[in-house]
Amino acid sequence: MPSYDPEKYSTVAERMALLKETHPDYRLLTTDYSTDADRASGVWRVMATLYLTAEDQANDLPKSCGHAYEVDAGFGPQKTSALEVCETSAIGRCLMVAGFSALKDPMVLASAEEMQKVARGKGAADVKRKAEPDRKQLESRVASIENRTELGSVWEEIVADGHSQIGWVRELFQTRGGELQ
Repeated sequence: MPSYDPEKYSTVAERMALLKETHPDYRLLTTDYSTDADRASGVWRVMATLYLTAEDQANDLPKSCGHAYEVDAGFGPQKTSALEVCETSAIGRCLMVAGFSALKDPMVLASAEEMQKVARGKGAADVKRKAEPDRKQLESRVASIENRTELGSVWEEIVADGHSQIGWVRELFQTRGGELQ
């Protein structure tokens, strides 16, 4: 029995149906930004970007974006299709940020698929924490970031590596995020 209320969570398919119904001219782009090192360790990272119209896309005015990461597993869909599972999660998050909750609980960001993964015990805790990042190297990398989307992508790497709770790392990203507003 799941420890969450499945009735509160929209599926990605429900969110897509609502998008298609209300914005038939939408554009939804996905980008696999997994590095070679990510792929070697079985980690996938995807960003989805939603444009409500072709004009919005031409003017680079996205409505929202969503990020996801997935870890290869020895069973289930992640055994053979972890990248595709990751892409679906990114799309679901992107649609939720844009307000497509399929009229379920509008305050719930996760999709039904993400909560099912949590219920199976397959989440961020399954990613082994890597060695703490080199401070000077990370400070230099973050200082060179030119927009919040790129900052979000690097932050997702930090989360996936298990470093998001390190005080100086959080402060570095918060400071740079404030500078980029």
